[in-house]
This record gives sequence, structure tokens and C-alpha cells, in this order.
Amino acid sequence: AKKFGVNELTIGLTVVALGTSAPEIFVGISSVLNQSESIAMGVVVGSNISNIALIFGVSCIGISFKPKSTPFIQFLPFLISALVLGLCLQDLKISPIESVLLLIVFLYFLYVIFKYKSPESLRNLDNESSQSNSNVSILLIASLFALIFGSRYAVIYAENIAILLNISELVIGLTIIAIGTSLPELAATISALLKKKTDMVVGNVIGSNILNITLVVPIIGFFSDVQLELVLLERDYLIMIVATIIFILFVTLYSSKYINLLMIRLMGLLLVSSYFGYLLSLSKL
Repeated sequence: AKKFGVNELTIGLTVVALGTSAPEIFVGISSVLNQSESIAMGVVVGSNISNIALIFGVSCIGISFKPKSTPFIQFLPFLISALVLGLCLQDLKISPIESVLLLIVFLYFLYVIFKYKSPESLRNLDNESSQSNSNVSILLIASLFALIFGSRYAVIYAENIAILLNISELVIGLTIIAIGTSLPELAATISALLKKKTDMVVGNVIGSNILNITLVVPIIGFFSDVQLELVLLERDYLIMIVATIIFILFVTLYSSKYINLLMIRLMGLLLVSSYFGYLLSLSKL
């Protein structure tokens, strides 16, 4: 993406977001094939919560400079996808029509990215970006395959352990598998922080959450008519939408002169501790 002069936020929204969302997409397909759709929905909602509270929280704790502001237009598909998911969950079923609606939101997301992207100078390319196009492409494809197959085995054995512990499929998806499929986001976040690319972290959270909703949920809607659990809407979706609004408000404000680095780090600690509190509540501890 750098070779095409695309800025860091757009790279995070697209290339990194798609790569780190590959496990969630794979889990969605695998869950439908295994008639375990509750796992897929748990992963969507659980991953979105962990992306904001854990992944973005970690980035706030590790931040070393004031970030640039994110254009508000980039938040619109993010907020719309979360609200549309809430509408889809009202009857605890995902219909084909609702799936089409989510895919329209995905197309709107792509439109916003390429309509409002800002090219950046190619003079600032990293050393690794100076490799040949073929080498970069081969490494990207190999990494994506490793990510998909690695997540497959992590999910299979995490599910087996959870079944042995007599935990519901929804809780499996919300916790063990959601955290497992969010590890690529965490790795990408740490890498971006080390390279001082905060924009890429924000873009990754926004892009991953949108892709989780607009690509994974339609898989359930098109190929299954499962009845979901009410607790998903009343507890977990509610937490997800609150986290989404807090994220949008905070990212909108944290580049202003009224917010300093200490306040950003304290917010990060609050987000991470809230996430662990959420996990403890799910595990009844």
C-alpha cells in the first residue's frame, strides 16, 4: 500500500484490517459448516469489544507522542455497521435481507476509504517497503495463509477445551476464540507502536470491527437460520455499542490540545481494566 502512496490510516483500514480479520472470517465459515453459529456471533461481538478495550487500550498505554486527528467521515461506516448489527439482532436472527444490508454498509466503507484517502510522500518509505513488488506480495500471501491456518488450529483446540469445561458456545466465542482471533490485531498494534504509526492502529481497529460485522455476520445470514441467544443482545451487544461510542469520542478528542499523554495512558488503563472486568463477569468470577 505504501508503494501506491497510500497514507497510514488507509493502510490500517484496509490491508492490515483485512489481514487481522482473516481469523474471524474463517471462524464464521467454519462455524456455519459445523452448525455452531453462536460461536461466530460471539466472535464478532467479542472481537469488536476486545479490539477497542484491549487492543486500542494497549496502544493508548504504549503511546509516546500525540496522535494526529482522524477525519470524522472515517467513523461513519464504523458507527453505522454497529447500529445496523443492533437492528439485525432485534429478532435474534440474521436474515438474507439483513445480510445484504450489511454488505451495502461494507461497500459504503470502501467508498469512504477511497473517496477520502490522502496520498503521502513516497520519500518516507520504510526500508522493507523498498523490496521488490514480487517479494512483498509473496510475503503478504504467505503470511495470510499462515494466519488462517494458525487460527484454525487455535480455534479447534480452544473450542475442545471449552466444551470439556462445559461452557456455552456463545461464551466460547466471546472469550477464548475472540481473544485468539484478536491476537493478530494485538501484534499489528505493537508493531505499529514500535514504528510510531498510531494512525495505523486506529485504522486497524475501525477496519477490523467493520469487516467483522459486514463480512462475518452475512455468512451466518445467507447460510443459516439459527436462533441466537437473547443475552447476546441484552448484555454483549450493549457493551459493544457503548465501547464503540467511547472509542469514537475519545479518538476524536485525544489529538486536541486539551488532552495530554498522561490522560491518554490513563484512558488506556481504564479500557484494558474494563475489558478484564468484562471477562471476569462472563466467567462468573
